Amino acid sequence: MSTAPILFSLEKTVPICRIQLYRDVVCKEKYGPLDRVWICPGHVFVSVRDGRQLYTFDTKNTTQDENKGCLDLQNLDPPLLEVLSYDANQSVYIVQQNGYVQCWKFRADRIWILEQEFNICNSNRSEVTSVCLHPTHNTLYWCEKRTTSSSGQSVFCICRRKITNGEETVSERELGPVEAIMHNICLCHLHPLQHGLAIVIKSKPPLVSMVIYWNQSSNSVTMYSGPYTLVVENSTSSQAFDFTSLAFKFISISIQVRNKYAMLGYAYNTQKMELTIIEEGSVIRRLSAGSRMCDKLNEVQLEVGADKIEKGATWFCHQGNLGLLHKTNLLLFDMDSGKLVNSIAPQEGSVFLGMCNTSPASVVSAVYTGDNVYVIMKQKKKEEWDFSTTSSLKDFQTTALHIAHLEQEKTDNPSTKVKQSLSHLKQTWQKSNDQKPGTKLAEIVAPYLEEYWKLENISTEAFQPSKLACPTCVEDEVLHILDPNSSLLMSDRHARLLSLAHSNPKQVLAVLESQMEFDTDDISAAQIQRWQCILAPDVSVSPVSSDVAVPMFEHICRLLYKLEPKKLMQFVKICQMINDQKVGVSAFIRKRQAIHYYERAVVCIQDIDDVVTSPDSAQAFVSLLLASKQEHCETRALQFYLDAGQWELSLDLLRDYCDNSQLHFLLFHRLLDKFNKEDVLTDYAVMVFSLMPNIKSLSSVTELIPPCDTWTALDVFSSSCVPFGQIKPILQKKLLAEDPAD
Repeated sequence: MSTAPILFSLEKTVPICRIQLYRDVVCKEKYGPLDRVWICPGHVFVSVRDGRQLYTFDTKNTTQDENKGCLDLQNLDPPLLEVLSYDANQSVYIVQQNGYVQCWKFRADRIWILEQEFNICNSNRSEVTSVCLHPTHNTLYWCEKRTTSSSGQSVFCICRRKITNGEETVSERELGPVEAIMHNICLCHLHPLQHGLAIVIKSKPPLVSMVIYWNQSSNSVTMYSGPYTLVVENSTSSQAFDFTSLAFKFISISIQVRNKYAMLGYAYNTQKMELTIIEEGSVIRRLSAGSRMCDKLNEVQLEVGADKIEKGATWFCHQGNLGLLHKTNLLLFDMDSGKLVNSIAPQEGSVFLGMCNTSPASVVSAVYTGDNVYVIMKQKKKEEWDFSTTSSLKDFQTTALHIAHLEQEKTDNPSTKVKQSLSHLKQTWQKSNDQKPGTKLAEIVAPYLEEYWKLENISTEAFQPSKLACPTCVEDEVLHILDPNSSLLMSDRHARLLSLAHSNPKQVLAVLESQMEFDTDDISAAQIQRWQCILAPDVSVSPVSSDVAVPMFEHICRLLYKLEPKKLMQFVKICQMINDQKVGVSAFIRKRQAIHYYERAVVCIQDIDDVVTSPDSAQAFVSLLLASKQEHCETRALQFYLDAGQWELSLDLLRDYCDNSQLHFLLFHRLLDKFNKEDVLTDYAVMVFSLMPNIKSLSSVTELIPPCDTWTALDVFSSSCVPFGQIKPILQKKLLAEDPAD
């Protein structure tokens, strides 16, 4: 089932200690408007009053215990700058704007204790503008704003300082000295990357925005702006970089990107330690571990126009998506394709104020409004019931229902996917066929499944070309099917022969005709045994001789009817003659067997529905039908001619029965009605009425047709409107020729 992002209230997502205080601080804003929110595993930090007050809300453990010692800081002066979570040591570094740092540890007994206090700035006139904690380097990095006493101008410097990762508390002196990384830099933001530090300088045009990657191990920097890069090595490992010198080396690139590749924003992924830059034109580039990926993978176009990006909008990363937070909505884009995945609106009457900062160990993303904190979570979409989804859950006792569903799909919309699914189910059934059914239902259904797969084997494998003989042409394939030495089942032989006859009828008929001689009535004794095998019933389950494996009577009848109908009657006569020699000379037996063979021919031809009836094929079928001596075969023969539009052949057939007055009249009545309905009576009027039965009175007519209480002319002519002018001359002639007394 598919999912969609949705906002859940934080207090409904995790059990929070001091829930009433949380609601007073966050929801009711009793202590001032929300400033910022930080989330790390087990803890939520909320600052109010522009960062001058900090509240910590721990989450409850499995025993639902409240914490015993709370971390709440009041009247912070100067205000709070950042809360940095050190997940490996269950501690946090609270950094104020003047560089004063407090390290608090959350002990196993659920008490917060102060471990360290130190100042990362060397001067009271200094101010920290950005700070981050590198989890693998155990180092604090910060951008420090220094104001000179003489000129009053401000300069920025990036520094670092090692922190302890042990259990013992150490003094400020034991932490080690402050080291400068880069002097004379612009106002920037710092984020840890895998092997170093990302320095983001976001400037307003015409100034150039850039990202600088400082590599700790090589003490080198790589400067990025749009698609351009510049690598600068530092020969002296103990000496800091001078940004003024770097900018001078980068000036040739700066000129090229001055009016394009403007930075709209950036997003930092704390889990992957990856930086995503969003440029003008909604193009994104990703930096990871300090090395650029190939440009084709790096540049992705977002489905959003620059005019729809609000000033001051926040970008963030969320579970493979790139998020854009406006005051009135939250947009999520696929990081690889740039397509808009979802749009989320805040609660009615609220606006989004910002993103919650999360630690590397935190797997959630959260936003906050003026009265609540919301976690971005996935919710299952309510969808209509889909069998394919349900069947994949493997909750059924047998595969019967799944097979029925796939069979219906195969009928409605056959595809390779459906065939593959059926093939997979068949393999599963074959592997578990020897196992005893696990339930009563499975035991009942098992025989039906076995029968189904037998039939499926005929309809799929049987229609595939032979793999044993590896035939190179149709003739080789047909001969392989007829070969009694091949391992094919009889059902497979018939199925393959039908398939080949459908796709290559002329070639198949030529091969079958080569197996026998029926152009003459003189059949040699050597051929009789072969013919008897060929004419065996098509329900045989095994090869019928050591010479010919497949009964071919029905196959040949169908092909002759389609391609060479003039040979069909001769073929059946030969079959009759061979059969007479096999069963003896008894007149009764010969008649019964002859009827049987003609009936077999008629039945198999009747099943053909894709042939245009020609005069030759119509005559061939009628000849077989009349020879079969079936009940009402004459009426059926005439009706076949009439349905096929063979008007002249139907008149010839009527002429053959002029001596049988009753049958003659019934056939004439049917023919006259059909000719009139099809508007061809005028074309054949002379021939039709020349064959009109000798009718002396109305009573003689009513004796020949089914009885009725009352008779009218419409009854006689089967309710057909026959123009009187067409029959008047013939009626006058009949009246003059007959005796008036009659």
